Amino acid sequence: MKHWMTCGALLLTLTAALIAHGGMEHVTGFVKAITQDSVTVETAKHEMVVVLLTPQTEVLKSGAKAAIGDLKVGDRVAIHAEKNKDGKLQAHEVAFGPANAAAH
Repeated sequence: MKHWMTCGALLLTLTAALIAHGGMEHVTGFVKAITQDSVTVETAKHEMVVVLLTPQTEVLKSGAKAAIGDLKVGDRVAIHAEKNKDGKLQAHEVAFGPANAAAH
């Protein structure tokens, strides 16, 4: 019985976490390349992840609104993204700045 209660609590916690993130994926790491349409991030696992940018992408530098042009190669970044209809990651929010601010 205790096992089932633990499993139920875990399931509820995971479900709440998924709902809280709204299906968004998190991409964190260091910027390796930037174009007008995308940001390439090297993750902690040394994987290169390309995230598309749109005019609706919100950009935050140390918690304040910024422009994508303020982002530089080498900056630590945290991106909230979701897959678009083509299965590619598309940024909803790009946050960067000091390591503590970007790692939210």
